[in-house]
Amino acid sequence: MSNLLRLLVLAGLIVLAVLAIGLGLARNTAAVAAPAHLILFLALVGLYLVPSGLALHRNCVATGWIVAVIIMLGWTMFIWVIALGWAAAGKAAVIPADQPVRPVA
Repeated sequence: MSNLLRLLVLAGLIVLAVLAIGLGLARNTAAVAAPAHLILFLALVGLYLVPSGLALHRNCVATGWIVAVIIMLGWTMFIWVIALGWAAAGKAAVIPADQPVRPVA
């Protein structure tokens, strides 16, 4: 239920941002739409970097390549989807059994 609540809150924020942008365009003032533009820009940057974050989270072997592909060609949706699939299905680095796992500080 918590995931559904998060989804509804996020959808509500997006709707409010779109309404604020529409209100700013209707009034023809940039001051009203500036916060909504900033929120929308940050949301798009976060969405743009999802494959990189997923690769880092999964500790993929090809994390560097995925980040490079996203930075260089991620603006094309086709390459972005390929990088997302690569990050989701890519080979994760394995910690050898003889090495102890260090706690995260």
